[in-house]
Amino acid sequence: MLPALSTRVLRTLSLIGVATFTVTVASPLAAQVMPIIETLVPLDSARRITILTPTLVSRLNLVAPAWPVAGSFREARLYRVDGGTHVLVVQRADSTVARFALDATAVASLQNAVSAGLVAQGRGGDRLVGEGTGVVVSQPAGNTFVRNQTFLGLVAYGPATAAILSKTNGAAAAGGYLLAAGTSFFVAANTVKGRVVTRAQAARAAHGGTRGALAGVGIAAIANADGGPAWGASILAGAIGGTIAGFQQARGLSDGEAASAGFFADLGALTALGIGGSSGAFKGRKTVVPNDANNPQFGTYTNTDNSLRGPGKAAVGAAIGASVIGYALGPRYARRAAYNVTAGDVSVAFAGAMLGGAAASALIGDGGDDTPKFGVAAAGILAGAFLADRGLVRRADRTSADGTLIQLGALAGALMGAGGAAIAGTETQGALALASAGGILGLLAADRIIKPARDAGPLRGIMQSSARALDGRVFVSLGPVTSVRVTF
Repeated sequence: MLPALSTRVLRTLSLIGVATFTVTVASPLAAQVMPIIETLVPLDSARRITILTPTLVSRLNLVAPAWPVAGSFREARLYRVDGGTHVLVVQRADSTVARFALDATAVASLQNAVSAGLVAQGRGGDRLVGEGTGVVVSQPAGNTFVRNQTFLGLVAYGPATAAILSKTNGAAAAGGYLLAAGTSFFVAANTVKGRVVTRAQAARAAHGGTRGALAGVGIAAIANADGGPAWGASILAGAIGGTIAGFQQARGLSDGEAASAGFFADLGALTALGIGGSSGAFKGRKTVVPNDANNPQFGTYTNTDNSLRGPGKAAVGAAIGASVIGYALGPRYARRAAYNVTAGDVSVAFAGAMLGGAAASALIGDGGDDTPKFGVAAAGILAGAFLADRGLVRRADRTSADGTLIQLGALAGALMGAGGAAIAGTETQGALALASAGGILGLLAADRIIKPARDAGPLRGIMQSSARALDGRVFVSLGPVTSVRVTF
């Protein structure tokens, strides 16, 4: 009896223990929900496009049924869910998220449409750039756009408005400056509200605004503007017009293409001014005026008139026209090159052009006629841009931040060279030569320190880092989605 009773007691205690373990341990484990793992999937056969923005969808001409999204949105990504199914995750403009379940046929149709759009983008006339040609995804940069426009308000919109009101009184001019500078922030902030403004649009609008203001100065000089209001109106119209034109043009451009547009606009304007200056277009007229009308040979003096004459007006007009042509043709540099041209690469090419112009100017002495310096400087600018392209741009891919740091390195080197010239008491020509040499060495040293990634081929602005984003995974818990964690 006792052994049998003991066996029953032990069995009962065991059942109680199992039940207790089930309640205290097993139940919480059962309550946990295992996550569903979604892996980022490329949207093209070349495995380089992982995100679609409205600009890119428009550029690739994606339409239904391959493209299932209707209405405005910010970005879209494709994920593969455990089990082989796919989902297109779309972030809409109102911050809501829409998820489209796609079967294998729909995924293949979407990827084929994206690949076909990329191949079409790779065509330059009858020339096909080659397999692997892609389009950069210009990331949203609304805050950068607002910051740039606020800066333009301080240096362009505000001063121009103050000049327009300068004939009223000083208080009105000061008030106009402050009003225009402050308004530029709110106009820009309202522009980015509810729409995607890309980095290409932010950069191109800022470039167009500054160059438009300079074009306004040139137009006012050509028209012999008289007084502050006339000059201010021309500058304000140029700045606003350049900003709007740049913003609209960059809607279909990659970062590299937008930077190339501004680069070639600057090269065109500087070359036109150099050619005009070398022909004497900017030489002031010198007249001999007698002090004594009764004796014309007594006490004469020379009066120099530096106002813009006919040839100078023609040169300035040609520079404005050349910049417009540069804006139109410039994107082809990044679009058709046999190597990748990023926005950072264009920054390096621009720095090389400026250093080339300074170095060439140092070849002309200070004495005598300064007319030849214009042509020599223009030739140096073009040579510097060409050498930077051949020696640096085609070898590596630089981010926008890399390009800025390399420009700072060139500036630092130029300052060091100028400092050495000042200590040695060098003349102007020698000081310019030392500053140019220091700038070139600084540019090369900064590029070597940064060690940019090797050139990725004719990808039209795509950085190699974008391909590594394909390894990203998103973990989404079952139930109501409250957060999404992305791991790169």
